[in-house]
Amino acid sequence: MTFRDREKERYKALKPLLFSENAQRDGTYRGRPRSFCLADDCSSENLYSGIRASAIQYFADRRISWHDGLDRRRVPSNHLCCSQSCCVNFLYPMAGDPALVEAVLGVFFPELAKAVPVYEDGLLPSGSAPYMAFEWIGSRDYLGEQKRKGGRRTRGANFTSAGFAFRFIRNDGKVQLVLGEWKYTESYGSSDLGIPVRKANYQRAFDRADGVFGPQRRDLYDALFFDPFYQLMRLQLLAQEMETGKLGREMDADVVSVLHICPAANGEFREHVTSPQLKAMLPGKGTLDIWKDLVPEDRFLSISVEDLLEAIVRDEGSIDRDWVRCLGDRYRW
Repeated sequence: MTFRDREKERYKALKPLLFSENAQRDGTYRGRPRSFCLADDCSSENLYSGIRASAIQYFADRRISWHDGLDRRRVPSNHLCCSQSCCVNFLYPMAGDPALVEAVLGVFFPELAKAVPVYEDGLLPSGSAPYMAFEWIGSRDYLGEQKRKGGRRTRGANFTSAGFAFRFIRNDGKVQLVLGEWKYTESYGSSDLGIPVRKANYQRAFDRADGVFGPQRRDLYDALFFDPFYQLMRLQLLAQEMETGKLGREMDADVVSVLHICPAANGEFREHVTSPQLKAMLPGKGTLDIWKDLVPEDRFLSISVEDLLEAIVRDEGSIDRDWVRCLGDRYRW
């Protein structure tokens, strides 16, 4: 049984403990009733009650679609294994609380001296500046995706988006911007996504001699067009171009890095290598360990959801203990 299957079974038992009686009814997902989904009209309960209204308004204000969301993607998915809802449940409380960013994320970024607002994201529904942004694509089209895809750039769909983003002043005085990717129960097959138009789009950024991959990695370009490597490549290139690209620095950042968060319990994601070339080149290594070998150490960090949860639980400064309990009840494996 896969991690995703185990989570679906676990939620069947957890529903009465976590959700309202109405929400416990089977929800519809891909045209069929599912016991691991919330009732369709209660999908907002996929978010912790203390952030629910604010998070939904935040997404609406920025025209961000919820992944597999209901009501024309204006509210969260009713699927309890939704990565986006998991990410928001963990990180949205930090959006308005710089002390929480510093205490929790400082565990993983010891160089973090002071959290800095993401002013470019506008204001939170509360009227305060955000210290955590979601589905961030950057203030400019750093990867030239708009020319290929056309239309208005959209956050969270059709363009390379960081699931979350935050920035801070480091102990050495530099400003660091972190682009985040969040996984929950995902696993991937070995489908080759390398159609010519995609390869042409990212080739320039990948081939930069001073880029994160460097000239010694150019022969690996085709090998990266297999998810999740394709997703990681695009986010890593977005970080590169935000830091040193021809369009200028994003948010005045001196350093732009990628943070990947995934459950340690999700062995299917971590251990299954979808790219045949990378699997042959680095036998015995999992997806994230391979990625650590491909990019500079100071531009990529991988942590587990379990370790993040422990950092939150240990932070005695968290003002919302109900949130901490909710995370522990729902996401402790």
